[in-house]
Amino acid sequence: MELGNDSVQCDVFYNPDREKLAKAWQQLEARSRPNFFLSWLWIGTWLECCVDDCYLVEARTGKEVVGLGILVAKKSRLPFDSRQSYFLHQTGDPEQDQLCIEYNDFLLLPAYAEKARTTMLSKIFLSLVGNGALVIGACQKGLFNSALRLGAESRCVWDSVAYKLDLNRLRADDMSLEQSLSRSGRYQIKRSLKRYERQGKITITTATTTDEALAMFADAEPFHIARWGALPGQSGFTNPKFKHFHHTLIRRGAESGEVVLHTLCAGDEPIGVIYNFHYDNQVYFYLSALNYNLQDKHLKPGLTAHYLLINQALSKGMEGYDFMAGVTRYKQTFANSESPVATYHYQQPHLALKVEDSLRRFKRRITSGNSPSPL
Repeated sequence: MELGNDSVQCDVFYNPDREKLAKAWQQLEARSRPNFFLSWLWIGTWLECCVDDCYLVEARTGKEVVGLGILVAKKSRLPFDSRQSYFLHQTGDPEQDQLCIEYNDFLLLPAYAEKARTTMLSKIFLSLVGNGALVIGACQKGLFNSALRLGAESRCVWDSVAYKLDLNRLRADDMSLEQSLSRSGRYQIKRSLKRYERQGKITITTATTTDEALAMFADAEPFHIARWGALPGQSGFTNPKFKHFHHTLIRRGAESGEVVLHTLCAGDEPIGVIYNFHYDNQVYFYLSALNYNLQDKHLKPGLTAHYLLINQALSKGMEGYDFMAGVTRYKQTFANSESPVATYHYQQPHLALKVEDSLRRFKRRITSGNSPSPL
């Protein structure tokens, strides 16, 4: 519920004291129940591993902090272009941003969320952005529409769908996971389970110590590279910045149970490694590294692994299993809700920016083979 009579003020601080920032963030986090990617575990690790200079945007009502966000500035790569882009909880460096934050937003006290978000955006445009851009991704579509009401223009540079299985809905409907699936989904999973059982008993081993979690992360590397490739922008395991971040995150979160790695096997044969986050009674599926070496088209390592882990989450009382962004068949098989997500560039109206955007769209049509008709 919005508290409409309480005004919200906002300030921007360059390179705030990190210890004070950590304290303020954790205090607001405890009162706001955000998603995992706005937890101090993720944000604090990102700051330590990826960020040298930053801006803190702080919203208050009186002396109470009701909103926080961290921006990193990056200059244009074009010569003679002095414009800067300001990235919310990202850096603008493709190697560092391969971490792939999702559900991005300011950290907001729910009672003031919309008012604080609008005030923070207004302050950012007035104090920082100028003729540059504010980049926010990946966020829920429509979340930052108040930027448009402030006069900014938006450009969507990436979009997808986030999939989630609401486990409380299954409980309310008195349904098992198997009952919630389509006939085809049940058949594929049962067949895959039977084929795996020919290799031996199916087991799930969950890391309970930092060393075990780091070892599973290392075990995931060859499977992930084999699946996604070793070139820049493909598997994150070929990116030292990606690995450094996750080594640090695992050291900070494995033994608290927030960073959770599982190894699934059929006998001695690995099915794969699943890397999840557990936060506020939600499971966030972050990464899988699956074994496709067995020559059997009826083996479905992803379907099998998630089927087993979702049932485990149900038995432990978790409220949701969030597959996050990315359109894949197995996510659609399990999910009972979905939401559009996107990355946006927000800019103040400017003739040069309009020309640049028109040229960018024209180039995209040419390179995709969809050039405009001369008629």
